[in-house]
Amino acid sequence: MRLTPELTIFGIFLMLSAVAICTLVAIAFAAHGPVVAQTAVQSPGYRLRRVWFRGLAIIAVVGFLLSLPAFPYHTRSQPASSQHHPVTALQFAFVVPPVLPLDTPIVLDVTATDVNHGVGIYDPDGRIVAQVQAMPGYTNSLPLALKKPGQYTVLCMEYCGIAHHLMRATFEVR
Repeated sequence: MRLTPELTIFGIFLMLSAVAICTLVAIAFAAHGPVVAQTAVQSPGYRLRRVWFRGLAIIAVVGFLLSLPAFPYHTRSQPASSQHHPVTALQFAFVVPPVLPLDTPIVLDVTATDVNHGVGIYDPDGRIVAQVQAMPGYTNSLPLALKKPGQYTVLCMEYCGIAHHLMRATFEVR
């Protein structure tokens, strides 16, 4: 099995979960002693809460920094040679170019005519390759290069009305 970033994060999650469960079990077993006044446990409790908060904050920051290189949008720059193609979303359809070039920098200029739509582009294997918001009165630029030839599917990813589930389009990449 190949070690992926997802498996690494899952392994870290399992280890931290085991530590948290063991800590809670130890606290539960330690609680079977004699009854202690509130004032005697309040100060150590606040100190423990600060330690837990700082520890969790450090874990969150380290997790964020470790996962940053795996962020899917390495660059948003558009090469000067990029071809621009308009994409329009409307209830309940997409207007997309019928054919797009293979392995060529392109920019999809995405807008909507009526309400907000989420535009999800799926490759021939059904994997999502890009996603962008389509909004009325605004054009989002989505730079990409489609690496696989075949038929791509465009699906709406934001509920936009009663026929949302029927909202789809296809285009060919060659």
